[in-house]
Amino acid sequence: MKRILAIAAAAVMVAVGLFYWNTQTPSDSNSILVKPSDKAPLARPSHTSPTKPETTPYQAQIGETVITVDARGNLVPAPEIRELFDQLAREQGQIPADLWKDSILEAHRNQLGDQAFEQLETLLDRYVEYNLALQMLPMDGVADLASALDRVQQIRDEYLGDASNEMFSDWQQMESFTEQYISQVVNTRDVTQLQQTLQEQVYALPATVQPRAQKVLDQSQDLFQALPSSQADPATLRSIAEQTAALALVQPDFTFGEPTAQFMEQYTQYNAAKQDLQQQSAITSEDDPRLQQLRQEYFSGSEVLRVKTLDRADMY
Repeated sequence: MKRILAIAAAAVMVAVGLFYWNTQTPSDSNSILVKPSDKAPLARPSHTSPTKPETTPYQAQIGETVITVDARGNLVPAPEIRELFDQLAREQGQIPADLWKDSILEAHRNQLGDQAFEQLETLLDRYVEYNLALQMLPMDGVADLASALDRVQQIRDEYLGDASNEMFSDWQQMESFTEQYISQVVNTRDVTQLQQTLQEQVYALPATVQPRAQKVLDQSQDLFQALPSSQADPATLRSIAEQTAALALVQPDFTFGEPTAQFMEQYTQYNAAKQDLQQQSAITSEDDPRLQQLRQEYFSGSEVLRVKTLDRADMY
């Protein structure tokens, strides 16, 4: 029982650590192609001419990932693109995302076509910001896993816009696996059989969600070791399993580095202006229209999203 409670405490400490992540971590990007807006743009830009001659849809391959481009040269968002981004992040290891995200796709411009290439780069920019938002999302105080998933869904839609549903069209299977994981942790005492069963379930998932499901199991090893001698009641076990799963689902593969001097100078000016606004009347949400306008005055491109992430962290 003590060991189980220790795991729970450790999980909470990790979650609190996400909340207190250094808000001076993010750095800027100098080749953002999106509009300076808090809202994510369409994956298929509105500037595409409706009279542009159509060609045959085609596919491009980046590593092991096949990407589809439609007849008008627009990128078709799909779970494979999300997994491509995650795989690129894993390959870069501890190199901060801002040091590679603007150049890592360049070699594939010709096979994608300029339009689809720019859309893919824009989507990568926003996906990086989405992952930073997840890293700074405080999970302590979340009532249950369902509440955590709802919070993640909200962030996802804000940062990825119309591409969100298409990029995460396979995510329901990930959530179903997570529910099975929690139920089996609570109801199974044969840990060897439990791990074997869960591993088989991971292998049965689509390739695009297997790495995230595997992360849930990898981060459960201490819990699995403690189960045989545990005398915890089912409610306590469920709470620990839900917290473990929630943290695994929001933990990004991306590494974030120190901000540039240019970004920090701009952010300092923005923060002073924000404090002036707060002195005039209380601001209780990062979505306050006054903050949205202020962010657009001081920043552009994906930096707008990054500062929104910092504003959200300030609100908690």
